[in-house]
Amino acid sequence: MLFPFAPRPNPAEYPAHSMPAETPSHTPSPSPCRVVLLGGDGLLGSAFRQAWSGHPAFELKEFPRAELNLTRPDQIQQTLDRTPFDLLINAAAYTQVDDAEVQPDLAMAVNAKAAGSLAELCAARGARMVHFSTDYVFDGLKTEPYTEADTPHPLSTYGRSKAEGEALVAAASPQHLIIRLAWLFGPGRDAFPEWVLHQALRHDEIRVVSDKSGTPTYSMDVPRWVQALLSGPASGLVHLVNGPPCSWLEYAQGVLHAAAARGWPLRTTEVTPVPLSSLPGLTATRPVQSALDTSLFTRLTGIAPRPWTEAMAQHLDSKQPPA
Repeated sequence: MLFPFAPRPNPAEYPAHSMPAETPSHTPSPSPCRVVLLGGDGLLGSAFRQAWSGHPAFELKEFPRAELNLTRPDQIQQTLDRTPFDLLINAAAYTQVDDAEVQPDLAMAVNAKAAGSLAELCAARGARMVHFSTDYVFDGLKTEPYTEADTPHPLSTYGRSKAEGEALVAAASPQHLIIRLAWLFGPGRDAFPEWVLHQALRHDEIRVVSDKSGTPTYSMDVPRWVQALLSGPASGLVHLVNGPPCSWLEYAQGVLHAAAARGWPLRTTEVTPVPLSSLPGLTATRPVQSALDTSLFTRLTGIAPRPWTEAMAQHLDSKQPPA
């Protein structure tokens, strides 16, 4: 299914910090794509709001939780039945990995059952859905980055809920797009980089896990990548991360180097390695290697995601160092 809001981008005309060129003035402007955005207050959803609000290709509609609660199937049905839309972006999720071990029903209700219901409603009205999943659907036993062809084998309740959500969305329609992200950071909500900076501004030592690896993802890159996929025939499952793979320790070290280069008054720029087993309070089992391969995305769009270090530099440029 092709959407009329943009031509497929030419990678040569699609630099890292810009959107695809607008349609030439002599070409009639298509009607904007009517988009329902769920989870607009979260880290990922706020990136879509910032990138697509006021964009000529999109007409964005959001619902507060009071109007569309993903634990209320009846409310999902009623709200969407009275809302005209062409595309639904499901950026809402239950993401508390450890809490999911003691609230499995809630995790399954939001990440699996609600995702499946949304996908079925979209398919019934001929609309498309973009659903987001996670690297935690894998068990971490693979030494190379995971591809879309690898079979999920989650280790935690959270991972199982997201894997079940993927399966339900895929079963509802082959036109839906399921996107796996990992280690999300960006403006709007604190994530791992902010924790690292907080520690480095207040302490002489930062202890970070060195035996767990993955791939960071800059939230503000995701809407641009999704638009590129929707502008072509892509559907099904796609991995979207910045890369290259790194450990949590390397991730933290990259944050500190970028902050130091921008004059942040850090008390330390070095990280002390510790094993994952030393972290207190972890009730959920996590994959120790969950890097995602983005080769399929590049084949589909011609776009190679920029390195996370470059995205991190842009992220810190948007922040003000403390006085």
